[in-house]
Amino acid sequence: MKSLSVMRAVRWWSRKSFPSPSGGAPYRAALTAALLIVAAAAPATARIKAPPQQIILDAADPVIAVELGGQPFRLRVELGQWDVIELNPAAAARLPLAWSAGRHISVGRVTLWGRNAETRLVIEDVKRQVLVAEHGRIAAEGADGVIGPDLLPHATILWRNVAAPADTGTIVLPLRLDERTGISAPAPALGPDMMLRFSPEADVSSGTAAAGAILAQRFDGHFAGASRPLPVLFGVTRPARPIAFGRVPVIAGFRFPDLLVRTADFRGDNALPAEDMEADIVVARVERPQGAQPWVTIGRDRLSRCAEIAYSAAPRSLTLRCAFDPG
Repeated sequence: MKSLSVMRAVRWWSRKSFPSPSGGAPYRAALTAALLIVAAAAPATARIKAPPQQIILDAADPVIAVELGGQPFRLRVELGQWDVIELNPAAAARLPLAWSAGRHISVGRVTLWGRNAETRLVIEDVKRQVLVAEHGRIAAEGADGVIGPDLLPHATILWRNVAAPADTGTIVLPLRLDERTGISAPAPALGPDMMLRFSPEADVSSGTAAAGAILAQRFDGHFAGASRPLPVLFGVTRPARPIAFGRVPVIAGFRFPDLLVRTADFRGDNALPAEDMEADIVVARVERPQGAQPWVTIGRDRLSRCAEIAYSAAPRSLTLRCAFDPG
């Protein structure tokens, strides 16, 4: 440390005798005094302040203050976001950056084109270069945008819900980063390639058509209700219909007597229950087929029963402390 080196020099000078124009002792005292002044001016430590290992967020409003491009922003931390900070259009307009055409986002069969740019992110004095994007839609109500947990400098991000019921247990799920589903948990017990996504900001849990088809076959599922629009992302809605199960699956500790299924999205070659789906799949008949992507998104209808949701970066895992369903 700089200050420690100076203090060592002070002690060394104070013990030595040197020839001087005016005599040894007074000269040595003057040098010692001068070095003490330098020591007082030196910083106490040269280390950069390390951020806390854990950040605790209010699950009802998980917003953090950050700096982007030297300007203050408020970003909502979402498990579904990962390598890019998604900004609302008004927030993106505040950044005088070199924007370029960015990658598109597919919301089912709806494609949103956007733009992106590089800038500096600062969180609790920790700086890094990041990619920011905007797609002409509101990404976060009540905030400037959305940030994923991997872009925070903390080892653990904890969402705490003080309104949750008393927890009945804890489940730890290994996570992986998938280019299709983002940060998600493999669930092979539910079917091949099945993935679980966690989205406390989504009102209801849902599944893709492939997930619904696989679960219906495995748990005696059948359609049980009319199709309805399901808000998915950026204000885009997709047709969805509930599938009820004869044998109730337990997914991440929660029972699912039924599941809202996005009937027109990511079905692949999987067959949905044999009923008239004409209204839901007409779009699929005029557009090129989509590959199967079997995932279930667990939303606030279940995750509101979690007192704590903790994301750990290394190794990637999600710890749920919730009021789980028995059996």
